[in-house]
Amino acid sequence: LSDWICFSVAPIPSIMEKAFRGLDAATLVTIFLSTNVMFCFVEPYLIVRRGLRRVVVDGCWLMFAGCLLRSGLPGHPMTSQTGIVVGTILVGAAQPFFQCTPALLAAAWFGPNERVLATTVAINANQIGIAMSYIVGAYMVKDTDDIHSYFLVITAFSTVLLLLGLFFFKSEPPTPPSFSGMEKGADSPGRSGGALGVVGTAGTPSRRAFAVWLEVISGMKDLLLTKGFSHPLAAFMVSIGITNVVSTFLDHLLSHLGFHQHIVGIVGALFQAMIMIGSLIIGSIVDRNKRYYRTTMFCFYLSFLWLFACSEKTLRGASFCASILALGFFVGPIQPITAELAVEVTFPADENAIVAVQMVFGNLFSAVLLPICNAARHLHLKEYGMRMDYVLLLALCGSGGFFFSTFDAPLLRLKSELAGADNDVQGSRSPLKKSGAAASSFDDEL
Repeated sequence: LSDWICFSVAPIPSIMEKAFRGLDAATLVTIFLSTNVMFCFVEPYLIVRRGLRRVVVDGCWLMFAGCLLRSGLPGHPMTSQTGIVVGTILVGAAQPFFQCTPALLAAAWFGPNERVLATTVAINANQIGIAMSYIVGAYMVKDTDDIHSYFLVITAFSTVLLLLGLFFFKSEPPTPPSFSGMEKGADSPGRSGGALGVVGTAGTPSRRAFAVWLEVISGMKDLLLTKGFSHPLAAFMVSIGITNVVSTFLDHLLSHLGFHQHIVGIVGALFQAMIMIGSLIIGSIVDRNKRYYRTTMFCFYLSFLWLFACSEKTLRGASFCASILALGFFVGPIQPITAELAVEVTFPADENAIVAVQMVFGNLFSAVLLPICNAARHLHLKEYGMRMDYVLLLALCGSGGFFFSTFDAPLLRLKSELAGADNDVQGSRSPLKKSGAAASSFDDEL
């Protein structure tokens, strides 16, 4: 839902600019992502102080307030640019409370052969939201008067989500589902109250809060210095940057080729669907074979190929759309796979802090990249027949893949799981019993 709000006007940029002069889709997305970055630093601290359930419910309240401010009440639409911007800021502030927690949820609720898929589903829920923006926005908004009804629909969804979170969301199951979960639970008895295991800090509440904040910042610094963490971080940034740029400017790409707004909506939704489908299929494969490195490199190769195909000036109509959809299928899985890879190489570091760091850098990178691509899309390299924004994305994808190819770090969590499986005398509790090709795959990746 938060990403639906972020990209809510991406399919209708001209109508939005007509209703709120000077307020374009790229500006709102940049504001949203910039706010997201700032609150990604706050979210791990709040997880420590308030616990996962309270933070998620707080995020639901904050997102509901932002949606209500953007839409206004029925019959009383928001007509102020300031109201739209402030509402967008509130939702951007709420998003890290949902977006930074998938790896933490996966570690708490799922076994080792399910985590990549669980993280994939959670992270790619963003794509469902962006797809909704293209389907509902493109079909519901025909003129400026329709924006109010469109925003009210989003507010209704945020109300339902708030009620569901308030009454049904739980932080963790009664017992850990894996050996690494039990190991972390034993090492960090305060885990349920603090994702970073910061407990028992003495002193006044303000001193305890300051101590926890320093611990959060120190934990993020340690992650950045951990061997192997920079590679999945860079790959994550490249993937989220490409998908955000394409999602923001897809209307411009397709309308210039003569596509109707409804067709733009369908293609935009299908692009997000291909990101999800690719992530689910490839993520489920990685869950079984644990080949994080090889799979990520494969996705980089194919992403570069289809991005190059999109940049071909002679490509039109169905061929262009097919290339865009294929790009989504291969560039999308890089995010959940590298999120899990980062957890692997930093084990037993906190999963929530890991994804928070990735989201900080990923969204900050997108917030910088979007204005650059917004300016570059009007420039052309005539001798090559390519727009500068495609050149930038190709350079980004190629350099990201090249840097990731130098990855060389042990998978510490997988080692812990295998050690736990070997120590289980009966072997019946372990989903990681090795045999044949599976053992070879695990050993190769380790």
